[in-house]
Amino acid sequence: MPSAPNQRPADARVLFELLAPEQGGRTSAVFSGYSPAYAVRADYWTSVRHEFIDADTVEAGARGQALIWFVTPEVYPGSVWPGRMFDVAEGQRRVATATVVEVFNAVLARDSASAQR
Repeated sequence: MPSAPNQRPADARVLFELLAPEQGGRTSAVFSGYSPAYAVRADYWTSVRHEFIDADTVEAGARGQALIWFVTPEVYPGSVWPGRMFDVAEGQRRVATATVVEVFNAVLARDSASAQR
C-alpha cells in the first residue's frame, strides 16, 4: 500500500481531472500536496491531500493520477469504491473531478454492487 513520508498509507488512487478555465476551473496548475475539498456525501465535504504519480503537477484542463489521503476517513466509512466520481472544490467553486481507480483503506472501501443500493 503506497504511502507518503511521515504519513499513514494512502487511502486511494484517483484519476484527477482539473477543469479548464473556460469550464469555470483554475487558470493555474496544482502541485503535489494540493488539498482541496471532496464532496463525500451531499451534506459533507472533506479535505483530501494529493500526491500526483506521473508528474508533480496537473495543468488547468489536464488530468493525472494521484494518491490521496482523506483527512477523516473514519467519519464516512464504506463511501469509496472504484468508479466513484467526486466533485472537487476550492471553497464554493468546483474546480475538478476525481474518479476512484483503486481503494487501499478498508474503512473507506465499498464494492460497487453495494454502492448501487
